[in-house]
Amino acid sequence: MKRTLIQSNYRIAFRKKNAPYSTEVSTLRWLNRFLDELSIAHSSQLRRWQIDFFVSRLKEEGFSYEDLLQAKSALRFLFDKVLAGQPGIADRYSTDENSDEPGSFRITA
Repeated sequence: MKRTLIQSNYRIAFRKKNAPYSTEVSTLRWLNRFLDELSIAHSSQLRRWQIDFFVSRLKEEGFSYEDLLQAKSALRFLFDKVLAGQPGIADRYSTDENSDEPGSFRITA
């Protein structure tokens, strides 16, 4: 799914929660910043570890604890609610496709 479709589906899913508009705008800002900083153009480029990486970079930049929580919850909402409903997406986001365990080295024939 392309970036514009990710954003559109995020808005739709977020509006189903009946959250305030100001919350929707702020979470969309975090989503757009995440997509921009990691140069993500398609959903196939998304991995769960990117959430922690992005939040740790925000922490290094000196963002407040509340901002970090809002950013992390916005991105978890993206993975758990928006992308989880897509066919074949759940398997792709649980782990990296190239490793069975973190730090393992595998030789294929």
